[in-house]
Amino acid sequence: MIESAPCKILVGIALDQEQSMELLSCAICNLARPHDAIIAMHILETGKRRKDERRSAKSINRYQTRIRKAKSFVISVMGEFANLCRDKQVKLEARVGFSSSAGKGLIEEAINISSKYLLIATKSSHKSNRVPQTHKYCLDHTPTSCSLVLVQKSDQLPQQDLHSTTIDLEDLATKKSEQQSPRNVMDLPEGESTEEDSSSFEGSSLTESPPSPIARELKGQSSFRKHISSLKRILRSPFEQNTIKQDLKLPIKEQPQTLLKCFSYEELANATNNFNQDNIVGIGGYSEVYKGNLESGEVIAIKKLAKDNKDQNKEKEFLMELGILGHINHPNTASLVGCCVENGLYLIFNYYPNGTLSSAIHENKEKHIEWPERYKIALGIARGLHYLHTCCKHRIIHRDIKASNVLLGPDFEPQISDFGLAKWLPSQWTHHAVIPVEGTFGYLAPEYFMHGIVDEKTDVFAFGVLLLEIITGRMPVDLDKRNLVLWAKPLMDSGDICGLADPDLDVYDFDQMHRLVLAASYCVQQSSDSRPSMTEVLEVLQYGDESNFTKSWRVSKFKQEEIENDDYSMIFGYDVPSDISLDDI
Repeated sequence: MIESAPCKILVGIALDQEQSMELLSCAICNLARPHDAIIAMHILETGKRRKDERRSAKSINRYQTRIRKAKSFVISVMGEFANLCRDKQVKLEARVGFSSSAGKGLIEEAINISSKYLLIATKSSHKSNRVPQTHKYCLDHTPTSCSLVLVQKSDQLPQQDLHSTTIDLEDLATKKSEQQSPRNVMDLPEGESTEEDSSSFEGSSLTESPPSPIARELKGQSSFRKHISSLKRILRSPFEQNTIKQDLKLPIKEQPQTLLKCFSYEELANATNNFNQDNIVGIGGYSEVYKGNLESGEVIAIKKLAKDNKDQNKEKEFLMELGILGHINHPNTASLVGCCVENGLYLIFNYYPNGTLSSAIHENKEKHIEWPERYKIALGIARGLHYLHTCCKHRIIHRDIKASNVLLGPDFEPQISDFGLAKWLPSQWTHHAVIPVEGTFGYLAPEYFMHGIVDEKTDVFAFGVLLLEIITGRMPVDLDKRNLVLWAKPLMDSGDICGLADPDLDVYDFDQMHRLVLAASYCVQQSSDSRPSMTEVLEVLQYGDESNFTKSWRVSKFKQEEIENDDYSMIFGYDVPSDISLDDI
């Protein structure tokens, strides 16, 4: 039997998260075969504008805001389907297009990519005889080589109808579409939803909600396309909410993450006194962080993409951070309060008066943090990283773990922040090559710095450096550009805990200090294979020499020779590149 060539499936999505997830679930689970490509596309309607309006700064700014809204929304929705697409070997792409109407833009794209299927959402009730313009245009202009699929939400159907397979053809399919046999109309359950021109960004808040009921695989899926290719049918979905949770191995009582608020620019400007420089509490490579006071009395931190930053990659990183933060929910990861895409890009967080771990250890020597807080911070960061690597809905590698990216709550509970360099990775990938190499010198793992190879062990190495900072009070690279790992290694090998301990610490728990030193020594091994996972790191931090990892850990002779033969002097030596600024460390 000759397998059919991979095809392309175009999905038209509006700025409505639930509706978009229904459509993508339908495309991935019901239509796509291995190696097919699904293109999720949002069309921005340009409309007719006068020349003077097109050129005005206000109009351009409004148009840029719409583009950013669309980009951030599409990125966030796509993150929900990373694992599902990997399992089904389906490629998923996101695009934002421009056209005078949504229907015209989708048809143009369908023709351009030679799409085999075009999916759009439709309402379940047809009390009015009026056919939505998008539907009418698609019905009239879909090429004969493409099947038009109208999707309805299943939760609008009576329970007894959920298991029926076909119903009579509705009047929605016009006579013209009935005559063109190569084109097909299939109507899967989709429910009430707003049309493209009335969708609001507020309604597309990112949540940790489970995928839609339609995502369960259809029984007899191999024959699903055959039904479409013969007669026009309107199919009802046999999917129920509880089955999808079991299929994806998600806890049935998993609570959705709090909805994000879409702030207006005016709110943020009022909160920061028009982004007064006196309100800046942090400056990064491509962003500034402002302290703000809302009218409600709530104190917030506003991360703003630097105005003079024209780098498209930095905007992409900013939007990627928005997408990732919308999908994580843990006490030791930063909680996103909301966002704003007017007059630039802004992420809004809760404000933490204790600042960052870096400022607490290195800047405020008069009020240095004592040992109980340091041990609590080390455990909290470990738990946060463990969550990102293994417990989060999609596997995340942070890539920029450092003291300045750890916020300290009122009770010194740490929160990992700044996910601009973070990567979504399928659970089965062992490593991933990243070019160019990004991150902070002093925290970069050898294999990442030298060869661009990144995986969870990249974060583990950086966490080891972070532990050494907590233990010693030293910078990862000091003012003389000496490397902390190189300085600490002989002391760790000899077990000289007193020589490692921060002189500013008046007293510390020796057993807890020993466990931190032990964990750090494992984490900063040059060979990534010799480093523990974050699950094993947590075990070492809690049980020390009694942990299973400590009892079984060995560096083989082969690995030792491999380490000695590889040149990592740039990482572990004193030769710090001259273009490295210590302010960025």
